[in-house]
Amino acid sequence: MEIIDSATCIGVQPEDDRLLDAVTLLGQMDRAGVSEALCTHFAAIRFDTRAGNDELLEICASQPRLHPVAVVNPSIYIGVNEEIRRCAHDGFVGFRFVPSLQGWSLSSQPFAQATHMAADMGLPLAVELSESGDATLVDRVTHALPVPVILAGLTYRTLGEAIAVIERHRHLCLEACSLATPGIVELLVQRLGSERLLFASNAPAWEIAPTLSVVRAADIAESDKEAILGDNAKRLYHLDRSESVI
Repeated sequence: MEIIDSATCIGVQPEDDRLLDAVTLLGQMDRAGVSEALCTHFAAIRFDTRAGNDELLEICASQPRLHPVAVVNPSIYIGVNEEIRRCAHDGFVGFRFVPSLQGWSLSSQPFAQATHMAADMGLPLAVELSESGDATLVDRVTHALPVPVILAGLTYRTLGEAIAVIERHRHLCLEACSLATPGIVELLVQRLGSERLLFASNAPAWEIAPTLSVVRAADIAESDKEAILGDNAKRLYHLDRSESVI
């Protein structure tokens, strides 16, 4: 079974003195039996979006098991559309929005405009949630977009709301990350279907094994496990397609 981790992030974090580079990530992937990973760069989240995206692209060019996902910071506003077009042209496989770490709101007009521009590139969007109401806001902003929108960064306090909005709109999917309670995978498959769930770990800052073990041990069909652990990421992020979408 090919396993693809849908959410990893490399780079130096000031509050964490661990080595969180590509070598560390690949080592964790090897130990867990993960074939490929979607990856962002911490510098693009917290410091300079363009520079961080560029550094990530260079790393992924030398590590074909890692697929670059561009971070978008709508709060900058000036130049955001150009950065989205540039990243799509350069071969990024998707876009990721991280409002809680960048200090902007999901209800902001720049976020709405950025999602529409990103969707015009034909690539999937992942949006990290942190508070009650976030999933509902993402639903309202993106319900008409023609690309998959993946709700990410979920915790148990935001999971119920995420399920509610995903049940309403077919374009929404869910990153199953840090959800290690026995029975949670079975519940999600029953309510949402396996085709809308993606395995993720947030490695190398977090270990891959806990969430991966819960999916592997779940009382669901083998085809459902294959979908969650790799097939959905490959389909939604077009990982079989090497050429740029532009």
